[in-house]
This record gives sequence, structure tokens and C-alpha cells, in this order.
Amino acid sequence: MTERFYSGRPDGQVTVRGGVNDATKSPLEPRCVLFKHREKGAARTGHGAECAQIALAILTDALGDDDCAVTAHEHFGRRVVELFPDRWTISRSRVLAYINMIEREKRGDPAAA
Repeated sequence: MTERFYSGRPDGQVTVRGGVNDATKSPLEPRCVLFKHREKGAARTGHGAECAQIALAILTDALGDDDCAVTAHEHFGRRVVELFPDRWTISRSRVLAYINMIEREKRGDPAAA
């Protein structure tokens, strides 16, 4: 799987770029159709639903599986996205590592801690 980088700004715009040498950024689709959290964009002004919407957009792209993204996005939003500063970047490999850790924790795997 090719590495991708997800970035966000205070205005809620989330972008994605592919690979280390690719400087081209594209807006990441909010994916509101999968799970309705709010009408407009993905701004993080009040966290909660906004973080969940950002998480859903990132996970849908990173995982390539809408069902898995919907299942994991709220937990990922609370555990990861809520901790993002105003401007942030996260790699696909880091997203996948967080998802693996979250899944191990759900199973009660002692190595997950």
C-alpha cells in the first residue's frame, strides 16, 4: 500500500497527498453520506462530531473499506483526532498502526498497552 499523508487546518479543511515525493494535495471528501455528523465540512470547533467526521474521512481513505471505517471512526476520533493540534499531518501507516492498536485493545490483548 502506498504511503499517503493526511493534513488538516483550523478551518476544517482536510487534504491528502500521496507519497513522500508528491507535493500535490487534494481535498479529502468528508464522507458525510456514510455517517451523518454535520452538514458542512469537518471543522473541529466543538470536537465531538467534528472529530468523528474527520476520523471517518481519514479512515475511509486509509483503510479503503467503508464498513471498517464506519465501525472504527468514533473510537479513532476520540483517541487520535481529538489530540490533533490546529495544524496537523498524519501518515497512512500511522493511522493503520492506531487502528491495529485499537483493535487489539478491544480484544483485550495485553500487548496493546
